[in-house]
Amino acid sequence: MSHYVLVDCNNFYVSCERVFNPWLEGRPVIVLSNNDGCVVARSQEAKQLGIAMGEPFFRIKDLCSCRKVVVYSSNYQLYGDLSERVMTVVASMTQNFQVYSIDEAFVWFPSTMSSQEVVDRCVALRRRIRQWVGIPTSVGIAPSKTLAKIATKLAKKSASGVVDLSCPSLRREVLKGVPIREVWGIGARLEAKCHGMGVQTAWDFCEKNTSLIRRHMGIVGERMLWELRGISCLPLEEEAPSKKSISCSRSFGKAVEDQGTLAEALSFHVASACEKLRQQNSCARAMCVYAMAVIDSSTGGRRCFGTTVSFPSPTNNTPDAIYRAKEALSTWFCPGQRYKKCGVIMIDVIPETSVDPDLFVEEPSSKRRHILKTVDALNERFGKNTIFYGAMGVGREWQMRCESRSRRYTTCWDELAVVMAKGQ
Repeated sequence: MSHYVLVDCNNFYVSCERVFNPWLEGRPVIVLSNNDGCVVARSQEAKQLGIAMGEPFFRIKDLCSCRKVVVYSSNYQLYGDLSERVMTVVASMTQNFQVYSIDEAFVWFPSTMSSQEVVDRCVALRRRIRQWVGIPTSVGIAPSKTLAKIATKLAKKSASGVVDLSCPSLRREVLKGVPIREVWGIGARLEAKCHGMGVQTAWDFCEKNTSLIRRHMGIVGERMLWELRGISCLPLEEEAPSKKSISCSRSFGKAVEDQGTLAEALSFHVASACEKLRQQNSCARAMCVYAMAVIDSSTGGRRCFGTTVSFPSPTNNTPDAIYRAKEALSTWFCPGQRYKKCGVIMIDVIPETSVDPDLFVEEPSSKRRHILKTVDALNERFGKNTIFYGAMGVGREWQMRCESRSRRYTTCWDELAVVMAKGQ
């Protein structure tokens, strides 16, 4: 029997803040979403105060002040860098792994390894991540990915931080206490279907007839059933599949009313989208350019402006895409509107190798492609937007609010941690 392992970073955003601020240990800490809107991460201490995930910050501002809750704005550059370091540690201990999200990774161990050997390896992996990166983790072990998800939830409450569900008898007892809504892949719609079939727990689901599940929930439900029974149906994806569309958008820190500022913001998002296209060696045939405007501040009513632009030939060329985005903006921009958000969506994305040359369209020269790759390499090495296009603006007053953001300790030279040495 093969072993699937899920390594999950505990309260990841909060743990990242604690790496460089040890005094936060034991204190309630929350991290807010874009523009300091809602709670997206909570320490255990904050959870015990009753602060819910997704809670608007303005509703709990007084509570946070009264109970001395430490509040941070999202620091995505720091979180992304520490995530890469965690995944590097995982890669140093096994070649068979899949990065599932910013704070999760699946690992596969062959059936030739005993359960105890896998547990020992996971304990060592957890210890190494804590020592080398400073992030606490929980590890779940099981015969399938779905069961590994359940094991990891149990590991968060375990003193050892590692839970193994390889034993069928233990697995049965655990599944009897897992509500069906907590099973990976069960949303509100499928939960309602399960309740209609008399399924309340994961174990109830396991005992249902395969053909019944297939009839009511399709192949997805049947795959879930076999996974809960301990038969793997979801192998590792060692290479993430290329995205079919790429979206980049942000809400503004304050309303934007002039076309020039809106053009800067759109150019910024176009550059990010084109960079993502090049990272997965893809091109887009078209691009949707849009913005949201507030039409009634009392009710929060909004209106969407936008258009879709087709490229003469599939492209990932940033200057060309920025030029066409600004052209599109001029067709629907309305003076006097208070824009609160804008973005772009690259659609009809195809691999670069599938792009056929067009005799009637001038292709980017090899020199221009080399410049784009050089810019990407420099920004990856020295930090995002170390080199950027003038169309993206310099001041960027439209950017989202992040009044309580911590320093970017690992990605910005000006914000490196300072170590004070006491003299003899």
